[in-house]
Amino acid sequence: MNILKLLLIPFFLTFTLITNAQTNVTQTPIKVLTKYSLENYPEKVYVHSDKTHYNNEENIWFTLYLVNGVTHTKSKKSLLGYVELLDEKDSLIDRKKLFTNSLSAPGNFKLSKRLKSGNYKIRAYTNYMRNQSSAYFFQKKITIWSYNDEFKDKKTVKFDTISQKSSTFRPNLNFYPQGGYLVSDLVNKVAIKLKDNIYDTINTKGIITDENGTEITSFISTKFGLGEFSIIPEKGKNYFATITHNGNKFRYELPKALDKGFVLNVVNANGKLYISLNSNTTNGLLGSSLLIHERGQLVYNKKFEEAINKKTIRIPTNQLNNGVIHITLFDSNLHPVCERLVFVYEESKTPKVSIEKEKDYYGTRKKVNLKINVTDSSKLVIPSKLSLSIKDINTSTKEKFSENIKSWLLLNSDLRGNIKNPNYFFNNKELRKSKYLLDLVMLTNGWRKFTWQEILANKIDTLQYKPEKGFMVKGKVNAIRSSKNLLPKFTRVTFPADGLFRQEPITKTDSLGNYSYGPFVFFDSIPVIVEARLNDFKSKKKEDRKVIITPNLVEKEIKIITDTLLQKKEIRKKIVKPYTEQQKKLQDINNEFLQSENVLKEVIIKSKLKTAENERNKEMSARTSYGNTFNRTDLKEISNSFGDIFSLLSTIGGITVAGDQITVNRANDVEPLILYNEFPIEAEELSGIPAAEVSFVDVLVGPEVAIFSTNSPVIAIYAKSNSVGFIKRDPGITNYKVSGFYTAKEFYAPDHINGIEEQTKQDTRTTLHWEPNIIVTKDKPIEISFFTSDIKSEYIIEIEGISVTGAPLYKTSKIFVE
Repeated sequence: MNILKLLLIPFFLTFTLITNAQTNVTQTPIKVLTKYSLENYPEKVYVHSDKTHYNNEENIWFTLYLVNGVTHTKSKKSLLGYVELLDEKDSLIDRKKLFTNSLSAPGNFKLSKRLKSGNYKIRAYTNYMRNQSSAYFFQKKITIWSYNDEFKDKKTVKFDTISQKSSTFRPNLNFYPQGGYLVSDLVNKVAIKLKDNIYDTINTKGIITDENGTEITSFISTKFGLGEFSIIPEKGKNYFATITHNGNKFRYELPKALDKGFVLNVVNANGKLYISLNSNTTNGLLGSSLLIHERGQLVYNKKFEEAINKKTIRIPTNQLNNGVIHITLFDSNLHPVCERLVFVYEESKTPKVSIEKEKDYYGTRKKVNLKINVTDSSKLVIPSKLSLSIKDINTSTKEKFSENIKSWLLLNSDLRGNIKNPNYFFNNKELRKSKYLLDLVMLTNGWRKFTWQEILANKIDTLQYKPEKGFMVKGKVNAIRSSKNLLPKFTRVTFPADGLFRQEPITKTDSLGNYSYGPFVFFDSIPVIVEARLNDFKSKKKEDRKVIITPNLVEKEIKIITDTLLQKKEIRKKIVKPYTEQQKKLQDINNEFLQSENVLKEVIIKSKLKTAENERNKEMSARTSYGNTFNRTDLKEISNSFGDIFSLLSTIGGITVAGDQITVNRANDVEPLILYNEFPIEAEELSGIPAAEVSFVDVLVGPEVAIFSTNSPVIAIYAKSNSVGFIKRDPGITNYKVSGFYTAKEFYAPDHINGIEEQTKQDTRTTLHWEPNIIVTKDKPIEISFFTSDIKSEYIIEIEGISVTGAPLYKTSKIFVE
């Protein structure tokens, strides 16, 4: 919020600034709220996928957005985000760990042909988000089809549907008094919600009666089963609602009214929030405090010093950020007694995404040029991170009111429960109706990130899961002799990569033997070596090596709360059927193209056969990080004849073996560095490796050893298998692979003008283009080019993203291929 602008607000608005907060209200709520917004703020994630319908031979292309849950700017907590693909039973199929050092990170899932047709889910979160319920993770439903199912309705192809309710079922009617409670002798606005899906489009009438059957008022539910009425309950009386469904009447008792209390009413109209406070207590509003925040960021507070029963406060909405506003009235004892959510959205404050295209209609295999930019109302460029998808209209949900990054960050992510068709409230021409319905949504949903009871009790400070800045190498060291298990051990971690070593300093474990190194930032998988000793690494005593190292390789399974992500039968008819027809069209194109391909005459190419010796040398050089060497001994054929690896090594010229001591003849006074598959290993530990496992040995001396950052001679032993999986080599050393951040594959974009291979292959892309990491700067519009495919259809250009100022961005356009 711009404080300077607030200073210009006219005095009669009775608007108290944040800067004056400390003189108006006791510090406890202010202090903990400030700590929440600055230190304990939540994180939010969102996943933009290229489409929502896939076949099981495609890639799911996506971009993960990670932001501060209060400001929607870049989070300063986590650098590691998780994106998962789950089946309809919520079983994990694949997980990607993404490095999110900026607002977003790209990724992809390569779908397996073994996947069956059905409903699947994309789930995303950070480790820090696990401090809340997993229901707060981002979840998105997708559909995957298998060609093996031939796109027919078989028994093995399951899709979620809902059945029509019996004509005698009791509707699920709920009441939500504005502010939280009904209070006797005061005007109370009450929202109602019929939670059954059949009421999304069916209007239902009802009446409110007292305990004597006298009709007090009536109501009618509208879209999404929402409605409202007002009532002044009399002290001691009971009230009831009666609705009629399929000719049957159902009766519901309203919540009991409090004899004494507070009522909070809010009207959002004409660019202002009109907040009306009423009380029938002896002292009225005396000592009570009104506090308003946006996603945990304090924007207003006032303590009332007069014994008055009514007070109206007006706040201009153009001084508030877009999103959910949380209004709370505290009594004189700082107990929250009334709460109300209000949604504020000013379109003029939202940066505009522009998509410029040369025309709307294109032929097949034609080049399309786009210009993308993000500007504010003054046409100034707003730096932003975007992702773009151009997809066949049949491969995504056609509902124009379905979820996107704007509706998720501003609405769904800040409310309990799932908001149906959230983009309806941003993309509806009937603005007045949508604002009315959205206010009812606010009345029937609660604040999801925290409750005042939790924050005032400092429960948010007890965080079990910490933000991750990278990967940790963790594990436990146990002494073989249990008497030494309660003593700290010494550990060392080494990362060998491309022949270069990074070695972490020697550290002590805790008293239970737990070690932890990191955080580290690396991509894909790298080998790691963990060494441990009972005392220190200077000791040569074998007793100090009698330890068992157990790396922490298995991630704990995260339990999830299953959402009722259901599809109606009529939606399946509108969306799924066109998709299956489109997939059949793709098969027809493939078949026609294959039949039309030219069959080349047989061409015989003669070349000199490479000798087996050359092939073997090439194979061995490919195994090493340094290529070929002059001091190599191939042991593949003879190693099976030796039971002891030391006897095998003694056959190599230039090496002397005495017991378990190994030296290089040209450097008798220097202890050699011994490597096994390029992992450091000590001579005495070789006894655990069978001779038959050895493929070849290289001896490196002089300048050759520089690649290993050592001056010692190097004896490099290579196994017949190139596996570097989890191998235990007791005592005192173990090595395995650690999975790093995932590196997204590059989206295939054919060039139908200059490409040769593309001209001889059918092009059945349904995602014409995917651009996961568009960076908008103040220089000039972003230019993007791509080619249409062989599929004649309507295509959606969809852009999602977020500005550096925290404004979520969403824009769509269309092109037609004919």
